[in-house]
Amino acid sequence: MVFLVAYLCVFLGGALGALSRFTVQELFGRWTRLPGWIAILSVNILGCFAIGMCSAWLQGLEASLQFEHLSPLRRYIESQTDDHGISLLVVGFSGAFTTFSTFSLDNFFLFHGRRGWLVFNIIFSVVIGYLSVWLGWTMGQGF
Repeated sequence: MVFLVAYLCVFLGGALGALSRFTVQELFGRWTRLPGWIAILSVNILGCFAIGMCSAWLQGLEASLQFEHLSPLRRYIESQTDDHGISLLVVGFSGAFTTFSTFSLDNFFLFHGRRGWLVFNIIFSVVIGYLSVWLGWTMGQGF
């Protein structure tokens, strides 16, 4: 039953996060003459703020560092006493609002626990992510 409630929290938070992202991007386009990528940048920064604030509010960094064998975000989630708050606000809302916020939270935890992996994660994610978009774009043009 607890598992089902967590899924429902992720579902509800994800729906609210995705709708919020869409709303911010739409309003940004209507209210400014700036390029669309600025809207995405704004959503990413706002999402990073939201995930940081929610994570700190729901517990904090110290408890998350005791689960060293897990990924940073999983370690954080498993250290929390308010699983439904994490499911709703951190994984659901912030994750759907912008996955960049989750990437940034992972990097925050890596900075405080495994700095060598921090550099790897940033470089690998950005470079390989860009190359994957290029490859997907190139292959998609062939269809």
